[in-house]
Amino acid sequence: MLPSIAQHANQHGIHPLKRYGQNFLFDFSLCEKIVRVSQLKIGANVIEIGPGTAGLTRAILASTPKSLTVIEADYRCVALLAEIKHLYPNLCIIQGDALNWKLSDLTTNDHKIDIISNLPYQIGTTLLIQWLKSTNYINSITVMLQREVVDRICAKPGTKTYGRLSILCQLICDVQKCFDVAPKAFYPPPKVYSSVVRLSPLAVIPEISIIERVELITRTAFGERRKMLRSSLRSLDKNIEDILYSINIDPESRAENLTPTDYLTLANLKLNFLS
Repeated sequence: MLPSIAQHANQHGIHPLKRYGQNFLFDFSLCEKIVRVSQLKIGANVIEIGPGTAGLTRAILASTPKSLTVIEADYRCVALLAEIKHLYPNLCIIQGDALNWKLSDLTTNDHKIDIISNLPYQIGTTLLIQWLKSTNYINSITVMLQREVVDRICAKPGTKTYGRLSILCQLICDVQKCFDVAPKAFYPPPKVYSSVVRLSPLAVIPEISIIERVELITRTAFGERRKMLRSSLRSLDKNIEDILYSINIDPESRAENLTPTDYLTLANLKLNFLS
């Protein structure tokens, strides 16, 4: 029988450290809610990044996955996780930086994974973009991030929060914002609200080379988002105005006016800059 999440952390002398960006979740009911919205199936193979004091870890294990692999940078938390492993042999603990691990190192195409994490905010977006390029290994991604980042992921064209992250996520996944989480849910409380978002890879996903072109085009367009596309995208092709007309895009539009599909159409063209 395990002690409460907070008691377990106290037994191991674990307190939040700024260098790891730690804000611990001691509310097990909230952890259970995250697992519920993930739609995790019995017998799933799961990966969790930054388990910390293992509140979410416990909730995932209670859902009877086939395996749960956690990657934790803080050595103090590894001993705590090892105690949980005595009760749940299907828990695999890796101590290290999640940025150094590829999904291909952790699974195979034959055993796709579900990712469920309260992500360290300083690396959350970087990890998510990495995963978007490895969706052949993924069933679903359910993560908690800053609310402003989740709002960007889910943003629609023409809104202030719509941008490169919105486009990449929506071209590759079906995205669903699940719920917001107030700062008081954490210890210590962060200065911002958080949100949980679920991403499910689409049935048909553009090739990596096309996604990389989308990244380049959106970086160019949103790098000068106040300019009309005929100006902001001129570096892609000197005939960009005619090209935009040919695919029914108004050259006087701005970056936030194009849909993800519009950017995909552009990425599939043989622009001089991309050839």
